[in-house]
Amino acid sequence: MIRSLLRLRPAAALAGLPLALALAAPASAQEPNFGRALALDESTLVVGQPVNWYGPGMVYVYEAAGDGWGDPTAFAAPDSSRMDDFGRALALDGGTLAVAAPRKRDGSGVVYLYRGGAGAGWTLEATIEPEGEGDHSEFGAALALDGDDLLVGSPAAEGTGVVRHYRRSGSTWALVATLQPEGGEEVGFGSALAQDGDRLLIGAPQASGRQGGVYGASRSGGSWSQPRAVELGGDLPQRAAAGSAVALSGDRGWVGVPGAGIVVELAERAPGEWGAASALQPHDAPARSSFGASLATDGGDLWVGAPGIDGGYGRVYRYESDDMGGWRAVVRVDPDDVGGRSWPLGFGYSVAALGDRAVVGMPSRDFGEGRVMALSRDGDDWSADRVIEGEIFRIGSALSSGDRCEDGRMTEFPCTNLELVAHMPISDLGGERGVWVNDVWGWTDPATDRNYALVARRDGASFVDVTDPASPRLVGNLPRTEGSRPSVWRDIKVIGTTAYIVSDGAGAHGMQVFDLTKLREVGAEPEVFEPHTTYDRIASAHNVVADTATGFLYIVGANSGGETCGGGLHIVDANEPLSPEFAGCYHDTGSPGSRGYTHDAQCLIYEGPDQDYVGRELCIGSNESEINIADVTDKSNPTTISRMGYPDVAYAHQGWFDEEQRYFYMNDETDELAGNVEGTRTIVWDLSDLDDPVVANMYIGPVMASDHNLYVVGDYMYQSNYGSGLRVLDIGDRENPVEIAYFDSAPYNDDGPGHSSGQSGAWSNFPFFGDGLVIFTSVREGLFIMRVRPPIS
Repeated sequence: MIRSLLRLRPAAALAGLPLALALAAPASAQEPNFGRALALDESTLVVGQPVNWYGPGMVYVYEAAGDGWGDPTAFAAPDSSRMDDFGRALALDGGTLAVAAPRKRDGSGVVYLYRGGAGAGWTLEATIEPEGEGDHSEFGAALALDGDDLLVGSPAAEGTGVVRHYRRSGSTWALVATLQPEGGEEVGFGSALAQDGDRLLIGAPQASGRQGGVYGASRSGGSWSQPRAVELGGDLPQRAAAGSAVALSGDRGWVGVPGAGIVVELAERAPGEWGAASALQPHDAPARSSFGASLATDGGDLWVGAPGIDGGYGRVYRYESDDMGGWRAVVRVDPDDVGGRSWPLGFGYSVAALGDRAVVGMPSRDFGEGRVMALSRDGDDWSADRVIEGEIFRIGSALSSGDRCEDGRMTEFPCTNLELVAHMPISDLGGERGVWVNDVWGWTDPATDRNYALVARRDGASFVDVTDPASPRLVGNLPRTEGSRPSVWRDIKVIGTTAYIVSDGAGAHGMQVFDLTKLREVGAEPEVFEPHTTYDRIASAHNVVADTATGFLYIVGANSGGETCGGGLHIVDANEPLSPEFAGCYHDTGSPGSRGYTHDAQCLIYEGPDQDYVGRELCIGSNESEINIADVTDKSNPTTISRMGYPDVAYAHQGWFDEEQRYFYMNDETDELAGNVEGTRTIVWDLSDLDDPVVANMYIGPVMASDHNLYVVGDYMYQSNYGSGLRVLDIGDRENPVEIAYFDSAPYNDDGPGHSSGQSGAWSNFPFFGDGLVIFTSVREGLFIMRVRPPIS
């Protein structure tokens, strides 16, 4: 496992290094969670899990058991609340555990002190909050604990950031001093702390336009000297973020510079005075690897995290010390499982080591839920013993079939006039740990009359038998195309007995073609399926539209390779359902706003009031800035009938005809976010003359949630509106919708605008099974099956 990875260079040779790789969660994932903070001593491992979406921050304590770790004891803050940040920073020393929640009080933090140890449990000793009325932003972002002395970093406080020094007497902790850097520059002072006896390094990664920096201090007579800036040598690039991590071992120190992909080694010249000695960078860690994002020392060895390497999989390097104060080798530690994964793990975001044990955090794994790898040493060899994880908090466990809205609620969910038939949390829908859901469609088997929900997940599709809607059952799982990326966008449509599945932003995914008759053969246990084939004339695509009457598919928003048709309609002949073939393109570039891109569409044989087009196959497109009506009867020569914008357009997203095919209801996904409207808006188009679309009305809903997908059955429109959930509107008066029922599937947001209202909320629905049933998906909350009550006549 020892590789030739060692590279040392003078600290002065830092000019020209590339910019930082942002140490943030991947797009559309929650903030890095379990494993974000670690603490380790001879017998105890502590792991922080601060950002549970539907639960409080948690701390997990593991006691040593043989060569490994026993089962954890988990606890929250004594005044816990949802997403309270408890466990973002940790420190452990001599039977005392400090746990910080730096965003606990509207941006001002709290530090909790516990006493305990192996086998004794942990008892709260004290709670520390900053004193006075001043700026206490991010109090507790970093901690250092040494016996009865506690240092607390507050890097956003008082402009520059501060470090507060507390001392214990009995069980009382009192403020002794406040350390600040000289000058008034915003430096993020206190973002990272490293203490070894009377030596202290303080990270300041925002200094000098986010080049970053580090300060040194020494202790004498129980008090710390004025921190002094350390000259790191050379010219660091902007956003180098030096001081994001610091480490100490005697008179040697290290400063992580993740934006430059290096670690600067320091040497102590006098008490509190440090200078740069050299810079570390292994040969296989490029500058954009975030090498240096985390640091740990043990017995002269240095552990360095590089969580950005390999597209965010991450890596850790262990520098082995020699007897001369240098390095004899570098050992590379890789994640336990990267096979087939296309989502960042953040391996190396945090690291701790002591003696024959080490732990590495990978808090971005499992779509941000996080895990931790525990390692042990046997002689000179290190190996992974165990990968541990925390609880994923869910809501809806109190729901029961037959529950109805009473006094505006159903358990914790605000609602009116709806009855729950069943709820399946994401954990019951298969897929990888931490996965979320998005699109949903439905299928009724023509041979057996059994109903199935086809639920799209970030990593594949779930097939759920909902024939008995009160007792839904997972029957199978179709993973994403091998080599493609997990994606927040996956869409499913059906023609006959075949499902067609596309995914946006997924790389070479293509369109999966799945024979749904395989569901008839499933026994008691769910099966893992493979597609019958994968149509590869496209790579990624935003959606697929099915005209069941003609047997044609219309892939929209194709991108990333293949025949994209300019993002317009990629037409596929599926009359041989398991062997679809390319049939043509429709791409109208006439609108400068949409450039011919079709985000979604409804395609059908027209039977509406405009006699000029009866019997023609039309696609009504939601084309970002307009409605676009195309005649696609001749696949080799589709033509535009009309296109039309509307007032205060932001993003024309999706729409659906009423049953008479006169009125078309369209949602604009981002007009609420842009502030163009005063509530969730539905545009009511009168298409009685297809050559001249007319806006008949603008329905404005009661809240500001962004609308996503809507469908129409008879006199009712079913809207999935992200943070405000499922909304049911009566459209008996076609031009004047009236809301009659709703179920807020994401109750802990403000019903405000935005994509999934901050990663939760209703994505799509399928109301076409009959008997008043509507199934819908909610991003973090799972699959819901509901009926309107009182019943729809």
